[in-house]
Amino acid sequence: MAVTSNAQWPDDLATSILLRLSVKSIIRFKCVSTTWRCFFDNPSFVSQHLYISKRNQRIVVRYTDEHEHDDDIVLRMFHDTTLATFDDWFPQFQTLRAVSVCIHDGLLFVCDINLRIRLWNPATRETRFLPQYYADARHRRYWNTIGFGSDPISNEYKVILIVRNDKPYKTPLLPQLRCAVYKMSTDSWRELKREELHLVEGKSLYNSENACVNGVYYWVASDDVLYWKHYVVAFDMRKEVFQLIQWPHIPDTQPNSTGELVIIPRVDRISLWISDSYADSHTSNHDFWMLDEHGQYWTKLLTIGPLLELYDLQTHQLIDTGLRHKLNGAQFRIYTYEESLVTIRRHR
Repeated sequence: MAVTSNAQWPDDLATSILLRLSVKSIIRFKCVSTTWRCFFDNPSFVSQHLYISKRNQRIVVRYTDEHEHDDDIVLRMFHDTTLATFDDWFPQFQTLRAVSVCIHDGLLFVCDINLRIRLWNPATRETRFLPQYYADARHRRYWNTIGFGSDPISNEYKVILIVRNDKPYKTPLLPQLRCAVYKMSTDSWRELKREELHLVEGKSLYNSENACVNGVYYWVASDDVLYWKHYVVAFDMRKEVFQLIQWPHIPDTQPNSTGELVIIPRVDRISLWISDSYADSHTSNHDFWMLDEHGQYWTKLLTIGPLLELYDLQTHQLIDTGLRHKLNGAQFRIYTYEESLVTIRRHR
């Protein structure tokens, strides 16, 4: 599709320039003409723009500021690695407590304690509230696990919600385990059958926000009976099936080890940070494992710690971020974010 009538500006050169513009500038240029609007809305352009945008990722930090008088969660997007300037994002969601946040392809997934789920694109300011899946899941008797990601083949964005009856002995008539997948294109939920859930039965899954890589979402899980036995549970966003991945082999001297899943930027691989104890990270050592591309084997890359500051994998230096998190506040989380043209508008 031609984007310029000037013979001195070939289409491929004009496209190359436009792909490197900010989302804010592209939204303004959509007003130039219907042709330009259609060009910018083309899925191919959106995909290429996202690919380039991922080379300039920014840091988003979620924490509870120790200088604040309440326990409201702070969600800030820092403009660069100096952490000198930032945008405060949570005013967009008013006051939300005890929320889960996922960031994928420039889209934010936010779920509060009442299972009100919202998608938001900070760059385009588009927002979408998801239809309710299971009304009883809002009750405290349930343990809710969530995930948000996409199928890279179809470019379909999906939410997975796992609802588990945490106290079946008190409410034996309620379902013990339910799971559903939301598709953004149809704006609807599909409930998985019981036989599709056998790999996650008898296991506690822990929300691992921002853990979708190449169309697969990952969680850390533990066995309900052998509680010290850990796994990694994976969910294929395209096939909509679960997979159970064995925990890396660690010495018997680390029986209380815990793990956090982290995406390795630009490599598009999932990694597992295993702490040697439940103790404070200031006194713990951390093993850094990487999962192979087939999702079967772990490779140990390095051991670091104790960590008093943020560790830069490229420079191998520790950085004091200046952020001070309340010890009794919500979990401290760090995400990567890139601007995106991906639309979450409902099609009429």
